[in-house]
Amino acid sequence: MRSFAPLPNVQPALQPGSHLRSGLRSASASWVGDVERNHAALATLLTFAVAFAHLFGAFPASVELFFLVTAITVFGLPHGALDYLSGRSLLQGAFGDWWFVPFGVGYMGLAGLVVAAWLVAPLASLLTFLLMSAAHFGTGDVNPRVALGAGGCFSSHGAAIEAVGRGGLILIPLLQFHPEAASNLFAYLVPMSPSELYAAITSASPHLFVVSGAVLAVVMAHHLGGWAEGTPGHAQVALEIGALAALFALAPPLIAFIVYFCVWHSFRHSLRQAAKLDPSSPRAAFQAFVRRAWPTTVAAFLMAVLGYALIGAPSSDAKIIQVVFIGLSALTAPHIVLSWLASRTASVSANTNLR
Repeated sequence: MRSFAPLPNVQPALQPGSHLRSGLRSASASWVGDVERNHAALATLLTFAVAFAHLFGAFPASVELFFLVTAITVFGLPHGALDYLSGRSLLQGAFGDWWFVPFGVGYMGLAGLVVAAWLVAPLASLLTFLLMSAAHFGTGDVNPRVALGAGGCFSSHGAAIEAVGRGGLILIPLLQFHPEAASNLFAYLVPMSPSELYAAITSASPHLFVVSGAVLAVVMAHHLGGWAEGTPGHAQVALEIGALAALFALAPPLIAFIVYFCVWHSFRHSLRQAAKLDPSSPRAAFQAFVRRAWPTTVAAFLMAVLGYALIGAPSSDAKIIQVVFIGLSALTAPHIVLSWLASRTASVSANTNLR
């Protein structure tokens, strides 16, 4: 069984800093802010613990795969399971009770195109998936209230720069500090040998690391300055980026991905959705989320099981990696499109109400 995690190449972590976006409407009860702060504190501690635990060794590949499948099923899939609600709000005005027809055709059609692209052009699909994910994660992690340039005439530009730094943090250290493990992982997804991938990664990652590190250093300086001035929010952002930088520098790729995607990204997204469904209390919000998310979560899991049965990969390791990452790639594309359309619609509506 191929190991995804050779002994960590322990080098200094990136200079880091950021926070979770509190883009919840003020209508959501005050408990939301408390949950956000408590989550950020606990997630930061857990992330540092996982990162530094890998100074003493790594999990076997079989254990990493078990964590991957379990965490994606329990936390990852549900965070996108309510996309149909966004689709309904966008399409019901035009299509009435038949909104689910264009939504289903568009959503599944785009997902199908992504899977087809992996079959035809796997290397291009991998690169697109990595860039698309970094952009999605980066923009989702920026807290516009305390981002670079917040409150000024260049606030949107500052937030974009911070998003670049945050997105790069999820991808570049992984390549810089774990090229062998990343090569082994990517070799399951593209028709290249680990040695070929290793050569490509070690050639490109130092340059990407310098650029990404420079952007992140600017972001960190901004948040450390805000922390020193006592401005609320900056300390949480700086600690979060520090924890994630340590995680992606020290932990092997799969473990780092699991912790970030499930503990940080998926929880935040699910919290925002749950609070919108029922802001009366944490328990009511959680119950409302579970009621609406479980059918599509189960459906996605069954599709993954079917994909595992149909894939003709030479080993169970390869089948699991292909199902998880090609499946996530297929679901990520329509998820990002829906998130962008919903954000754009909300922005247009807000601007219209101001007139």
